[in-house]
Amino acid sequence: MSNNLFKNIDLLGGRAVDPKSGIDKVLDLFIRKGKIYHQPPDSSQADKVYHLKGHTVLPGLLDLRSHNRVPGAGKSENIETLTKAAARGGFSSILTMPDTNPYSDNPATIRYIQDRIKQTAKVNVYLSGCLTIGSRGESIAPLGSLKDVGVVAVTDCPYTAANNQIFTNAIKYAKMFGLTVIDFPQDSFLSNNSHAHESPLSLKMGLAGNPRMAEEIAVERSIIIARHLGVPIHLSSISSSGSVNLIKKAKDIGIPITADVSAHHLLLTEEAISDYNTSAKTNPPLRQESDRSALREGIINGIIDACSSSHEPYSDHLKDVEFDLAPSGTTGLETALLAFMEAVNLEDPYPMVVEKLCDNPHIILGISPPSLKDGSSANLAVVKNNESWQYDPLNGESLSHNSPLKDHIFTHKVILTLCDGVVAYSN
Repeated sequence: MSNNLFKNIDLLGGRAVDPKSGIDKVLDLFIRKGKIYHQPPDSSQADKVYHLKGHTVLPGLLDLRSHNRVPGAGKSENIETLTKAAARGGFSSILTMPDTNPYSDNPATIRYIQDRIKQTAKVNVYLSGCLTIGSRGESIAPLGSLKDVGVVAVTDCPYTAANNQIFTNAIKYAKMFGLTVIDFPQDSFLSNNSHAHESPLSLKMGLAGNPRMAEEIAVERSIIIARHLGVPIHLSSISSSGSVNLIKKAKDIGIPITADVSAHHLLLTEEAISDYNTSAKTNPPLRQESDRSALREGIINGIIDACSSSHEPYSDHLKDVEFDLAPSGTTGLETALLAFMEAVNLEDPYPMVVEKLCDNPHIILGISPPSLKDGSSANLAVVKNNESWQYDPLNGESLSHNSPLKDHIFTHKVILTLCDGVVAYSN
């Protein structure tokens, strides 16, 4: 980002929370030339002063699962609107998934997206590439070429390779290039043509069910491969209580497995679709209260490493159809942080917010987490506490409005996001 976009900003009297740096106190922060200082480094005056008593300042958050629609479906989302939505949600960085059109399985597509990022992005965008060509699971993508052009991770999310030999060999190949492997654990045969969690509710609604087993078999597969190869695998968007148990057992014996859960799976259950609300048709599906409770406990107990937005935007006309015809996926970048805080329901959620939405996501990708330390690059978010407001996706930054949290009342609000010292969002 160009230096002429930098502003001198004073953030006065807010609570700064950065446990890894040993910071958790009321602190004045002075932003000068894109850096954070605890004392003014010179005599320059601030262009903007924020008085933040009762507010909380966090190091910049990183989302591990955002779906970019360029190239392919720019009317659903583009890089500019995607990153504006991220900034509004407090994220200074996002990792995009490779399910573009054409798929991000070749250097040319990656370079095209990078050009759009340079022109329009409001926050840092890290790119993942396909693990297999076209995410079809039939042949391994050119991972070395993808690494050379700048991807930081490889995945077939929102799919996974059904062929175990190809999947295992692709993971071996990714290790050679130091690429993070992300698996979206869902058996494509057991979950085929499903539209909801397999339960009495889906039966009552006449919807084909997606059983927990479809996820848990795939989770166990990744655990076994990680154990045999000694290669870290990250599991994206787990939704089942059984998956939490499997991951706990794997971690207890030192298997290099990590996992994230979406914020809406922490907050909502399958009851959100009981009126056939297609905006609550998620991938994987929302499950039962026993699953939601287990996911929450997994977050709190350290079994689940991170929380993601699982932001999958779809234009209104694609979602405004019969439930079984609508695509699975919800928007989430604007609400993930706030939904996470509500779902974990801790007296002080902020240290866990930094762990699960900042530190661990960066570590999973092999990137140094941002910091509020003196002299650090200014990647941060400011949250206003005790601010009740009603969320309306029509008033958001995303081009798509398929949020299951429409009209939800939140009690916190992001008011400022800085990315590398530049104001990405301000309210």
